[in-house]
Amino acid sequence: MALTSLLVASDLSERSDRALQRAFRLAGEHGARVRVLTVVDDGGPEELVADIVERSRGHLEAAVAAIAGEVEHEIVVERGDPLSRLVEAVNEGDADLVVVGRHRSRGVFDRMRPTTVENVVARSLKPVLLVVAPALGPYQRVLSPVTFVPACRHAVEKALILASDATFRLFHAWIAPFEGLTGGRRSAYARAVERETAAQAAAWAELLPPSLPKVELVHDAAGESLVREMRRFSPDLIALGANARDLSFTGLGAFTAALVRDPATDTLIARGAEMG
Repeated sequence: MALTSLLVASDLSERSDRALQRAFRLAGEHGARVRVLTVVDDGGPEELVADIVERSRGHLEAAVAAIAGEVEHEIVVERGDPLSRLVEAVNEGDADLVVVGRHRSRGVFDRMRPTTVENVVARSLKPVLLVVAPALGPYQRVLSPVTFVPACRHAVEKALILASDATFRLFHAWIAPFEGLTGGRRSAYARAVERETAAQAAAWAELLPPSLPKVELVHDAAGESLVREMRRFSPDLIALGANARDLSFTGLGAFTAALVRDPATDTLIARGAEMG
């Protein structure tokens, strides 16, 4: 797989400017082209909408001019419903990767309905890179919490393209079902579950490049294990599947949805390779 085309969805915020910086850095590293898209809500008066369109284009042109260098790019400002048009552009275009900034916190409203970023990630058939940090250099440390599904493998494969020289750590969080009632972590039952999980991990990883480290088994719940791994490994990129664990109200896996809502660092989310 190669990285040839990136789509950046921008809302003209500082958060989106960081996504622009990372997208153009990646494009420069891979010889890819960049399409920058913002969608202006057309629900207001025509004169106001037209003014916002022009000001949006001016903002993007200035932001891109400062970082584009020799990267081939296109700036597109459209009118319409921002969410539906963004999702259409993501899924109908030829982009290998969609790049977005983190969402603006809306307090209590974030607990009531998905944000625009969550909606785009949940409905995208393409891998999505959610950018949090300034793009000061190439990615150096990639952490991938995996379950044994195609989406997680696709996320790791995509991360290898984005960060081919980075150090990778892959881990799988596990706890034996009803462990507390069956003798605990050291029981024969738990050890059998661990052996079966290790076999699943090895089979899942067979299609990945042999240069990657093996999947480490971490005995803990998914959320707690990620917190600990983040402290130990200090990644600048997390790569995971879109729906690897139980579904949330966003349509993403609950684990992934929590990371999208409150990302600790840049996060790459992918579906199964057959979907994008």
